[in-house]
Amino acid sequence: MESKKGIEAFEKTERLIVVAAHPDDLESLCGGVVTFLTRRGVQIFSANCTLGDIGAQDANMVRPALASTRLAETEEAARILGITKTFNLGHHDGELLPDLNLRGQIARLYRLTQADTLLTFDPYWTGQIHPDHRAAGQAALDAYMPAKMPLYRPEQLNESQAGLGCLEQVFFFSTDRDPDVFVDVTAVYKTKLAACMAHRSQFPKGEESLEWLKEIDRRQGEAIDATYAESFKEIRVW
Repeated sequence: MESKKGIEAFEKTERLIVVAAHPDDLESLCGGVVTFLTRRGVQIFSANCTLGDIGAQDANMVRPALASTRLAETEEAARILGITKTFNLGHHDGELLPDLNLRGQIARLYRLTQADTLLTFDPYWTGQIHPDHRAAGQAALDAYMPAKMPLYRPEQLNESQAGLGCLEQVFFFSTDRDPDVFVDVTAVYKTKLAACMAHRSQFPKGEESLEWLKEIDRRQGEAIDATYAESFKEIRVW
């Protein structure tokens, strides 16, 4: 059986962008790996496609207020993880589509951040039942090639520090399609949980609200005899 990669899969990474659908996706799905990489000096950019403005169980909550809360929670979590910069593309929760507008927004971020590595949702996993997750992953992939082409939305290249996209590596999280990268995140798990708990609107009981996440990470850890792990599928891009 082919051996699985660990954190060494990211040994060439210097600037990484995470394209997610909602605030708290990054923290729960790759917060451990992000912690390892920021501690190594890698610049991490967080891009959330939606405002997360329906992610509440309280029917009396007003959506603009929830959006503002979740933006603030994202910044708090970013400080905990050491993330370089956060972006929110402003789409409404539950309504995300992988259209040309979203593709252009993400391509712009590839150009601005000059990221060499992408982490995003696997849009092809049949268990990816949240449409926003599928849309974020699909648009992130669709933006890969246009961002490298000088005639695609050339006005973006006039922005300060922007250049042609230079992504070289792509990894999917949230997939069970034969993930081939398993990273033992036990040593940084307290930091991952702290970043998740910064999203108090989602996890009001703190660590007690995250038992489901710990169970997922325990199961992933079993693949490499670790207490907690995060898994990814590396895809080949041309």
